[in-house]
Amino acid sequence: MKLFTILFFLALTILFQGNAFSQIPNAGFENWTNEDPDNWLTLDFFTFNAVTQSADARSGSSARMEIIDVGGGSGYFPYLYAAFPVSGKPGSLTGYYKFFPQTDKNGLDIVVGMYSSANGLVGVGGFTNFNSVSTFTQFVAAIEYFSEEFSPDTATITFLVTDTSGAEIVGIGSYALIDDLSFGEATGIQLVNHTPSSFNLQQNYPNPFNPSTKINFGIMEESYVELIIYDLLGREIKKLVSDNYPVGNYSVDFSADNLSGGVYIAKMNAGKYSKAIKMTLLK
Repeated sequence: MKLFTILFFLALTILFQGNAFSQIPNAGFENWTNEDPDNWLTLDFFTFNAVTQSADARSGSSARMEIIDVGGGSGYFPYLYAAFPVSGKPGSLTGYYKFFPQTDKNGLDIVVGMYSSANGLVGVGGFTNFNSVSTFTQFVAAIEYFSEEFSPDTATITFLVTDTSGAEIVGIGSYALIDDLSFGEATGIQLVNHTPSSFNLQQNYPNPFNPSTKINFGIMEESYVELIIYDLLGREIKKLVSDNYPVGNYSVDFSADNLSGGVYIAKMNAGKYSKAIKMTLLK
């Protein structure tokens, strides 16, 4: 999503911060009233509902967001929004989604805003995907705070299915399914780009390292991926990745603050692909 679009929707969310809740409201989209998810704003277009309840869910029910035809070939974008109080500094918003774009110009955009009543916007996070995702896959929207000095007291979450063609709305029928939202600690897993040429696990860098390092891996087709750290005796130390991932090149951070110096193994499994690398921790 272009920066001005993100800022527009972040500004729009401020208008609705009066409806607040103590946690992510209706995080599994189980509760609906009058065809709308409880505690979420959908901005229906007259009698047209672009956000509906779906039994196709990771658990219970999910929110289906679809670009709908409102007549004469005109489309209407789905919009799903909530605002609620928070305490502390959540490091990320996670959840599960499927996405079925009709063209390569249709995308799923997720925007998280963190606000302080005294200082305004103090943090922001986002996630964007343009690729088809046919099984429920975890998304991670890491939240970046502008200053360590300010803490948020209100969070906003916005979901959009968009068209980036810049012309008339295309991709009517493009839809996403959203389910099982939660806040978590900051995560180092980042999508670098969408064009891997193969399955691959690269050597971590820096190596040797102390105490943090990055591990890059690529997925050439949607796969269940595991990336696990072991010691030289084969004991599992930490599971860095364990979920379905769409096509893409990824980077994940590994911190060894509580480990002793020595050699560790990072092993990746994705479909039939398997590879291990040695990493040296110097302390």
